Amino acid sequence: MKKLALTLITAVLFLTVKAQTTPGPKEAAMTDSICNCLTKVDLKSIKDKAGASAVFTDCFGKYAGLLVEVAEEKHVDVTDKAAMRQVGVDIGKNLFKQNCNAFTQISMKMASDEIYKDTENGVTDATTGVFKRIENKGFNYIVANSQGKEKSFLWFGQFQGSEKFVGSVMSLVGKKIKITWKETEAYLPVAKGYYPLKEITAIDIL
Repeated sequence: MKKLALTLITAVLFLTVKAQTTPGPKEAAMTDSICNCLTKVDLKSIKDKAGASAVFTDCFGKYAGLLVEVAEEKHVDVTDKAAMRQVGVDIGKNLFKQNCNAFTQISMKMASDEIYKDTENGVTDATTGVFKRIENKGFNYIVANSQGKEKSFLWFGQFQGSEKFVGSVMSLVGKKIKITWKETEAYLPVAKGYYPLKEITAIDIL
């Protein structure tokens, strides 16, 4: 449920709301219920993306049972992840179309720190920070300071902008960069297990 809720909002953030069929009674009821739930939240208390995500996931989760009814109404198999994702996106479009102000504001808060976009490789994120160094721990990792914390990003394959990091990178230290990445799972021999990593798909020097 949490993944579906977050996928819904990250996908809808960059979708153009096009004409669609009128929502059925169950879909309309779920849209109204989520909007009413979000409207009751003190939006001023939400300070960052994590807080916005938690609020939306909580409201979305309260109506998980109704989501199953919406799927039935739309003749969608609840085990079909792609189809269920589209159901979620449709609900997000409904929230925008009916001018649910709380949903719009929470969406913008979720997009304030990191930018989400759909690619052929799945949903990717973008983090802006200051380039610090490259570390080699079996694989190369590009380390950046973002919001006061050092974050590592896996350099697994060729990516847009990778040629700038081949050879000496001393001239890049301290420069502001935007790292676009996707979450991937890799086996780390040192840790003897599989762990989620942020795999770089592009880097822009700002």
